[in-house]
Amino acid sequence: MLQGKHLLTALFAATFIFAAPFAHAQTGVDGGTGLFFVDKAKTLGHKNYSIGGFYSDLNYETAKVNTGQTTLAIPFTLGIGDNFEVSAVYRSVNIDPEGFQSVDGAADGLGKLKWNFLNSEKYRVRLAAIGLVTLPFGSESKGLGTGDTDLGVKLALDKEYDNITWHFNAGFLDHKAENLDSVFLYGAGFEWFATSNLSLIGEVRGRSWSDQVPLRDDNTTSGGGVRYYVGDWASVSAGYNSWGGGTGERSPNAMWTIGVTFGRGLGQPRPASRIEPIAEEVKPPPEPEAPAAAPEPAPAPEPAPEPAPEVITIVLEGVHFKFDKSDLTDEAKEILQRNAEKLKANPGVKVVVEGHTCSIGSKGYNYKLGIRRAKSAKLYLVKQMGVHPDSMFVITSFGEERPAHTNKTRAGRALNRRVDFVIQSR
Repeated sequence: MLQGKHLLTALFAATFIFAAPFAHAQTGVDGGTGLFFVDKAKTLGHKNYSIGGFYSDLNYETAKVNTGQTTLAIPFTLGIGDNFEVSAVYRSVNIDPEGFQSVDGAADGLGKLKWNFLNSEKYRVRLAAIGLVTLPFGSESKGLGTGDTDLGVKLALDKEYDNITWHFNAGFLDHKAENLDSVFLYGAGFEWFATSNLSLIGEVRGRSWSDQVPLRDDNTTSGGGVRYYVGDWASVSAGYNSWGGGTGERSPNAMWTIGVTFGRGLGQPRPASRIEPIAEEVKPPPEPEAPAAAPEPAPAPEPAPEPAPEVITIVLEGVHFKFDKSDLTDEAKEILQRNAEKLKANPGVKVVVEGHTCSIGSKGYNYKLGIRRAKSAKLYLVKQMGVHPDSMFVITSFGEERPAHTNKTRAGRALNRRVDFVIQSR
């Protein structure tokens, strides 16, 4: 395994080489949307993805033997629909106990399946169930793996405010190995956006064994860090953790982590492009030719003015959506049916389909949600109602940037979750 500066250089170089074409996203060290080690209940969203690299350096200074350990974690996360995501993490470790030979190689990984089954707009909370499965990549002979596929489950709760979100985890992991008992997992943390590009993170996490044995005590760590979004395609994270409880050999006294993520999903949105109206060029009437010279000619008649261009007046009704959803309600479908009749009668118009959201959630997530809502409305008009051609539509999203009503009330937020139709011209 690469060490120190060489590992960090390789990690950042690989990320900057392959990340450039994508919009950025964020995941935790162990995969799945999260802080550093505390999971979030929110998912990435349909077909969004994230891949990252995190390098951690920790020391067990309270152990009988001073031990240093470096870890390179490579998590991958994929959103499936609006409420599911899958993730997996590959780890490569180097363990260097003082006075003993070091050990390095692949360690056991971790797979997750997250189901965000509750979204309360009234209380601004989310709840998710997360299935856990260990991936037996590590060598048993080196002590880097158990050789077993262990199963577990975790609950994740999010509580959102305007610029800060709180996150809480609780669960357990059942070990198959005879020398390992089940372990209870817990964690809590927050993410506060100081600016649109910079967030501050704090978290406490740990585990408690169901059966206490010597040299295998409970483990609790606390720490914090920052996450900075670079442009519209990458994020950089750095954090520090310190040991906050327990006396076992697996209680790290100090650990720092640095990492990068890229992909598509969470984070700051690309600026919505401004759509200028399409103006048709109107040529002035031709200059009349001078009449032939003649004594006392009669005045030439005034040229007839060109007919004024036809003015098209089409008013399309907007449609509204449920909280955090992009599928159409029955009421929205009825409105789109009326809109379809107007568009069929005027096939030459250009229609801008604008997706909008309320203020709950990150700006990046809401931007993507607005896109999904606009596409959902267009798809219904084209596929279900036979509006043709679909090239008459322009899809855009303003996310939460253009509220039509206040976001301070539940009724106002409901009216902001909408799609508007803007007619440009014939």
